[in-house]
Amino acid sequence: MTPPRSPHLTGPRTPPPAPRPRARTAGRRPAGALPVGLLLPPALDAFHTLHRPVYDTYARAHLAPGAADTAVRATFGALAADWTFLLGELNPAALAWDELVARTGSRHHPLPHIPAGHPLQYDALVLAEAGRSPIAIAEATGHPPSTIRYLIAPHALRADNLLLTR
Repeated sequence: MTPPRSPHLTGPRTPPPAPRPRARTAGRRPAGALPVGLLLPPALDAFHTLHRPVYDTYARAHLAPGAADTAVRATFGALAADWTFLLGELNPAALAWDELVARTGSRHHPLPHIPAGHPLQYDALVLAEAGRSPIAIAEATGHPPSTIRYLIAPHALRADNLLLTR
């Protein structure tokens, strides 16, 4: 058994640490500080990695860079909030794309130089004009590559000939 400690110990004491100066200026983090990040489910992290470049392209075609970034971040925030629900749906990529389209307001303010007879055709043409491949467009919008190739082909569109998936 060890003897009880006396509240009055003798010996050298360690001085208290010196106060640290505050390095914050106008809402900025101190140098070397890392932002607090979220730990995403692996499937959502992969979805983000695959689709973020195409989402950025579409948003920047319709909005200023800052507003585009905000719209894309808000889209992925909404997806994260409903991720479990989305995974149970038949076509989560199409639902996610609809969320992005709604947040960019592109249906209300389409680009005037993009002639389209169908909303998906409009989206595909915007992305194709920005240099995205039909495969990348198909993966981001949740539609078959053959449909996207048809929509961006240089001919008149008859939407009643399409089999759109949902």
